[in-house]
Amino acid sequence: MRPSEKKTTTESIELYRQSLEGNNYSAQSIKACLGDLAQFIKWLQTRRVDWDIPHRIERIDIVQFINHLAEQKASAITRKRKLAAIRGFLKFCKDNQIIYGNPADTIEGPIREERDPSILLKTEYKALLQVAGGNTRDLAIVMLFLQTGLRVSELVNLKLTDIDFTSREITVRQGKGRKDRVVPLVKQAEQSLKAYLKVRDAQPEYDEVFIARNGTSMDVRTVRYRIHKYYKEAGIKKKASVHTLRHTFSTHQTRLGRLSAKYGVPKKCCSLKSTGCGNDLEKYPHEFLS
Repeated sequence: MRPSEKKTTTESIELYRQSLEGNNYSAQSIKACLGDLAQFIKWLQTRRVDWDIPHRIERIDIVQFINHLAEQKASAITRKRKLAAIRGFLKFCKDNQIIYGNPADTIEGPIREERDPSILLKTEYKALLQVAGGNTRDLAIVMLFLQTGLRVSELVNLKLTDIDFTSREITVRQGKGRKDRVVPLVKQAEQSLKAYLKVRDAQPEYDEVFIARNGTSMDVRTVRYRIHKYYKEAGIKKKASVHTLRHTFSTHQTRLGRLSAKYGVPKKCCSLKSTGCGNDLEKYPHEFLS
Protein backbone atom coordinates (compact mmCIF):
# COMPACT_ATOMS: atom_id res chain seq x y z
CA MET A 1 0.00 0.00 0.00
CA ARG A 2 1.29 3.41 -0.95
CA PRO A 3 1.70 5.85 1.97
CA SER A 4 -0.57 8.40 0.27
CA GLU A 5 -3.51 5.96 0.36
CA LYS A 6 -3.62 6.00 4.15
CA LYS A 7 -4.64 9.60 4.81
CA THR A 8 -6.11 12.51 2.90
CA THR A 9 -4.61 15.99 3.07
CA THR A 10 -7.49 17.12 5.27
CA GLU A 11 -7.00 14.20 7.67
CA SER A 12 -3.25 14.78 7.71
CA ILE A 13 -3.69 18.42 8.71
CA GLU A 14 -5.90 17.36 11.61
CA LEU A 15 -3.24 14.87 12.74
CA TYR A 16 -0.65 17.62 12.43
CA ARG A 17 -2.77 19.88 14.63
CA GLN A 18 -2.95 17.17 17.28
CA SER A 19 0.81 16.72 17.04
CA LEU A 20 1.43 20.43 17.60
CA GLU A 21 -0.81 20.41 20.65
CA GLY A 22 0.94 17.30 21.95
CA ASN A 23 4.30 19.05 21.59
CA ASN A 24 3.08 22.00 23.69
CA TYR A 25 2.97 24.62 20.97
CA SER A 26 1.00 27.65 22.10
CA ALA A 27 -2.60 28.05 20.94
CA GLN A 28 -1.60 31.22 19.11
CA SER A 29 1.22 29.48 17.23
CA ILE A 30 -1.04 26.58 16.24
CA LYS A 31 -3.74 28.96 15.04
CA ALA A 32 -1.26 30.90 12.92
CA CYS A 33 0.28 27.75 11.45
CA LEU A 34 -3.06 26.16 10.57
CA GLY A 35 -4.26 29.45 9.14
CA ASP A 36 -1.28 29.56 6.79
CA LEU A 37 -1.88 25.95 5.78
CA ALA A 38 -5.57 26.63 5.17
CA GLN A 39 -4.67 29.51 2.84
CA PHE A 40 -2.32 27.25 0.89
CA ILE A 41 -4.91 24.46 0.58
CA LYS A 42 -7.62 26.93 -0.48
CA TRP A 43 -5.32 28.22 -3.21
CA LEU A 44 -4.36 24.65 -4.17
CA GLN A 45 -8.03 23.75 -4.62
CA THR A 46 -8.24 26.27 -7.45
CA ARG A 47 -5.29 24.63 -9.20
CA ARG A 48 -5.85 20.90 -9.00
CA VAL A 49 -8.66 18.43 -8.35
CA ASP A 50 -6.40 16.02 -6.46
CA TRP A 51 -5.47 18.54 -3.74
CA ASP A 52 -6.73 16.19 -1.00
CA ILE A 53 -4.15 13.54 -1.86
CA PRO A 54 -0.97 14.49 0.05
CA HIS A 55 1.56 12.90 -2.28
CA ARG A 56 0.13 14.87 -5.19
CA ILE A 57 1.42 18.12 -3.70
CA GLU A 58 4.49 19.03 -5.74
CA ARG A 59 7.35 21.44 -5.32
CA ILE A 60 6.06 23.61 -8.16
CA ASP A 61 2.73 24.02 -6.36
CA ILE A 62 4.47 25.51 -3.35
CA VAL A 63 6.70 27.75 -5.45
CA GLN A 64 3.73 29.07 -7.39
CA PHE A 65 1.82 29.72 -4.17
CA ILE A 66 4.72 31.75 -2.75
CA ASN A 67 4.93 33.65 -6.05
CA HIS A 68 1.19 34.27 -5.86
CA LEU A 69 1.64 35.80 -2.40
CA ALA A 70 4.38 38.05 -3.77
CA GLU A 71 2.02 39.24 -6.51
CA GLN A 72 -0.50 40.03 -3.77
CA LYS A 73 2.16 42.27 -2.16
CA ALA A 74 2.68 39.99 0.85
CA SER A 75 5.90 40.88 2.66
CA ALA A 76 8.92 38.59 2.55
CA ILE A 77 8.52 37.76 6.23
CA THR A 78 4.89 36.74 5.61
CA ARG A 79 5.85 34.53 2.67
CA LYS A 80 8.68 33.00 4.66
CA ARG A 81 6.34 32.20 7.55
CA LYS A 82 3.82 30.52 5.26
CA LEU A 83 6.56 28.49 3.59
CA ALA A 84 7.73 27.36 7.03
CA ALA A 85 4.18 26.24 7.88
CA ILE A 86 3.93 24.22 4.66
CA ARG A 87 7.38 22.75 5.13
CA GLY A 88 6.62 21.77 8.72
CA PHE A 89 3.38 20.07 7.71
CA LEU A 90 4.97 18.12 4.87
CA LYS A 91 7.85 17.08 7.13
CA PHE A 92 5.27 15.71 9.55
CA CYS A 93 3.65 13.79 6.68
CA LYS A 94 7.01 12.38 5.59
CA ASP A 95 8.03 11.42 9.13
CA ASN A 96 4.74 9.57 9.56
CA GLN A 97 4.96 7.84 6.18
CA ILE A 98 1.96 9.66 4.76
CA ILE A 99 4.17 10.82 1.87
CA TYR A 100 7.57 9.62 0.63
CA GLY A 101 9.45 12.92 0.52
CA ASN A 102 9.09 16.57 1.45
CA PRO A 103 8.77 18.68 -1.74
CA ALA A 104 9.34 21.87 0.28
CA ASP A 105 12.79 20.84 1.53
CA THR A 106 14.74 22.46 -1.29
CA ILE A 107 12.70 25.66 -1.57
CA GLU A 108 14.59 28.68 -0.32
CA GLY A 109 12.64 31.32 1.55
CA PRO A 110 12.49 34.89 0.23
CA ILE A 111 15.09 37.38 1.43
CA ARG A 112 13.63 39.55 4.14
CA GLU A 113 13.30 43.23 3.31
CA GLU A 114 15.31 45.56 5.51
CA ARG A 115 12.62 47.89 6.81
CA ASP A 116 12.76 50.08 9.86
CA PRO A 117 10.04 49.25 12.38
CA SER A 118 7.55 52.05 12.85
CA ILE A 119 7.58 53.87 16.18
CA LEU A 120 5.51 56.73 17.56
CA LEU A 121 7.07 60.10 18.18
CA LYS A 122 6.28 62.03 21.33
CA THR A 123 3.57 64.13 19.70
CA GLU A 124 1.95 60.99 18.33
CA TYR A 125 1.81 58.90 21.50
CA LYS A 126 0.71 61.96 23.47
CA ALA A 127 -2.16 62.42 20.99
CA LEU A 128 -2.98 58.71 21.26
CA LEU A 129 -3.19 58.91 25.05
CA GLN A 130 -5.36 62.00 24.81
CA VAL A 131 -8.00 60.46 22.52
CA ALA A 132 -8.02 57.22 24.55
CA GLY A 133 -8.41 59.21 27.75
CA GLY A 134 -12.18 59.32 27.41
CA ASN A 135 -12.36 55.59 28.10
CA THR A 136 -10.78 54.47 31.39
CA ARG A 137 -10.23 50.90 30.22
CA ASP A 138 -8.73 51.84 26.87
CA LEU A 139 -6.44 54.43 28.43
CA ALA A 140 -5.10 51.73 30.76
CA ILE A 141 -4.57 49.43 27.76
CA VAL A 142 -2.64 52.03 25.77
CA MET A 143 -0.61 53.01 28.81
CA LEU A 144 0.33 49.39 29.54
CA PHE A 145 1.43 48.85 25.95
CA LEU A 146 3.59 51.96 26.03
CA GLN A 147 4.99 51.47 29.51
CA THR A 148 5.52 47.69 29.70
CA GLY A 149 6.02 46.48 26.13
CA LEU A 150 3.36 43.77 26.48
CA ARG A 151 2.25 41.88 23.40
CA VAL A 152 -1.45 42.03 22.58
CA SER A 153 -1.91 38.32 23.34
CA GLU A 154 -0.23 38.82 26.71
CA LEU A 155 -2.44 41.78 27.55
CA VAL A 156 -5.75 40.00 26.90
CA ASN A 157 -4.60 37.00 28.96
CA LEU A 158 -3.53 39.14 31.91
CA LYS A 159 -5.27 38.05 35.14
CA LEU A 160 -6.04 40.10 38.24
CA THR A 161 -3.68 37.90 40.26
CA ASP A 162 -0.84 38.74 37.85
CA ILE A 163 -0.72 42.33 39.09
CA ASP A 164 1.22 43.10 42.24
CA PHE A 165 0.77 46.74 43.21
CA THR A 166 2.88 46.28 46.33
CA SER A 167 6.02 45.33 44.43
CA ARG A 168 4.81 47.24 41.37
CA GLU A 169 5.26 44.31 39.02
CA ILE A 170 3.22 42.42 36.46
CA THR A 171 3.73 38.71 35.89
CA VAL A 172 3.26 37.73 32.26
CA ARG A 173 2.14 34.11 32.09
CA GLN A 174 3.08 31.89 29.17
CA GLY A 175 4.49 34.67 27.03
CA LYS A 176 6.42 34.08 23.84
CA GLY A 177 8.18 30.74 24.05
CA ARG A 178 5.65 29.70 26.73
CA LYS A 179 7.79 31.35 29.39
CA ASP A 180 6.68 33.44 32.36
CA ARG A 181 8.38 36.76 33.03
CA VAL A 182 8.00 39.76 35.31
CA VAL A 183 7.85 43.35 34.07
CA PRO A 184 7.98 46.54 36.16
CA LEU A 185 4.78 48.53 36.64
CA VAL A 186 5.79 52.17 36.38
CA LYS A 187 3.85 54.95 38.06
CA GLN A 188 1.83 56.21 35.08
CA ALA A 189 0.74 52.70 34.11
CA GLU A 190 -0.06 51.91 37.73
CA GLN A 191 -2.28 54.97 38.08
CA SER A 192 -4.18 54.23 34.87
CA LEU A 193 -4.63 50.59 35.85
CA LYS A 194 -5.93 51.43 39.32
CA ALA A 195 -8.39 53.94 37.86
CA TYR A 196 -9.73 51.30 35.48
CA LEU A 197 -10.00 48.57 38.13
CA LYS A 198 -12.25 50.85 40.19
CA VAL A 199 -14.86 50.79 37.42
CA ARG A 200 -14.13 47.33 35.99
CA ASP A 201 -17.43 45.47 35.59
CA ALA A 202 -17.00 41.75 34.92
CA GLN A 203 -19.15 38.66 35.23
CA PRO A 204 -18.09 36.58 38.27
CA GLU A 205 -16.40 33.81 36.29
CA TYR A 206 -14.00 36.16 34.50
CA ASP A 207 -10.75 37.06 36.21
CA GLU A 208 -9.04 38.69 33.23
CA VAL A 209 -7.99 42.26 33.84
CA PHE A 210 -9.53 43.73 30.72
CA ILE A 211 -13.23 43.14 30.21
CA ALA A 212 -15.49 43.81 27.24
CA ARG A 213 -18.73 45.76 27.52
CA ASN A 214 -20.75 42.56 27.95
CA GLY A 215 -18.74 41.62 31.05
CA THR A 216 -16.66 38.91 29.37
CA SER A 217 -12.95 38.91 28.59
CA MET A 218 -11.65 40.96 25.66
CA ASP A 219 -10.12 39.24 22.66
CA VAL A 220 -7.14 40.20 20.51
CA ARG A 221 -9.31 41.38 17.63
CA THR A 222 -11.21 43.83 19.82
CA VAL A 223 -8.03 45.31 21.25
CA ARG A 224 -6.56 45.78 17.77
CA TYR A 225 -9.77 47.41 16.57
CA ARG A 226 -9.76 49.85 19.49
CA ILE A 227 -6.11 50.80 18.99
CA HIS A 228 -6.58 51.40 15.26
CA LYS A 229 -9.65 53.49 16.05
CA TYR A 230 -7.56 55.71 18.31
CA TYR A 231 -4.76 55.94 15.75
CA LYS A 232 -7.30 57.37 13.33
CA GLU A 233 -8.79 59.76 15.88
CA ALA A 234 -5.31 60.93 16.89
CA GLY A 235 -4.47 61.76 13.29
CA ILE A 236 -1.63 59.22 13.11
CA LYS A 237 -1.35 58.51 9.40
CA LYS A 238 1.79 56.38 9.34
CA LYS A 239 1.44 52.62 9.00
CA ALA A 240 1.10 51.47 12.60
CA SER A 241 -0.23 48.47 14.47
CA VAL A 242 -0.60 47.42 18.09
CA HIS A 243 2.95 46.07 17.88
CA THR A 244 4.12 49.59 17.04
CA LEU A 245 3.49 50.47 20.68
CA ARG A 246 5.89 47.69 21.72
CA HIS A 247 8.54 49.03 19.33
CA THR A 248 7.96 52.50 20.76
CA PHE A 249 8.45 51.16 24.28
CA SER A 250 11.65 49.28 23.43
CA THR A 251 13.08 52.23 21.52
CA HIS A 252 12.70 54.77 24.30
CA GLN A 253 13.69 52.36 27.05
CA THR A 254 16.82 51.48 25.10
CA ARG A 255 17.76 55.14 24.93
CA LEU A 256 17.26 55.41 28.67
CA GLY A 257 19.32 52.28 29.27
CA ARG A 258 16.43 50.60 31.09
CA LEU A 259 15.89 47.49 29.02
CA SER A 260 16.67 44.16 30.62
CA ALA A 261 15.60 40.55 30.31
CA LYS A 262 12.72 41.35 32.67
CA TYR A 263 10.93 43.22 29.90
CA GLY A 264 11.05 40.25 27.56
CA VAL A 265 12.20 42.44 24.69
CA PRO A 266 14.77 40.64 22.54
CA LYS A 267 18.03 42.37 21.72
CA LYS A 268 17.25 42.41 18.02
CA CYS A 269 14.19 44.56 18.79
CA CYS A 270 16.02 46.91 21.08
CA SER A 271 19.08 48.23 19.33
CA LEU A 272 18.83 51.67 17.81
CA LYS A 273 19.90 50.21 14.48
CA SER A 274 17.27 47.47 14.40
CA THR A 275 14.47 49.76 15.56
CA GLY A 276 15.45 52.33 13.00
CA CYS A 277 15.08 55.13 15.50
CA GLY A 278 18.60 56.37 15.94
CA ASN A 279 17.98 59.47 13.85
CA ASP A 280 14.66 60.21 15.54
CA LEU A 281 16.22 59.98 18.97
CA GLU A 282 18.88 62.46 17.94
CA LYS A 283 16.21 64.82 16.66
CA TYR A 284 14.10 64.44 19.79
CA PRO A 285 16.62 63.94 22.61
CA HIS A 286 14.08 64.57 25.37
CA GLU A 287 11.49 62.02 24.23
CA PHE A 288 10.71 59.37 26.75
CA LEU A 289 7.62 57.63 28.12
CA SER A 290 8.22 57.84 31.84
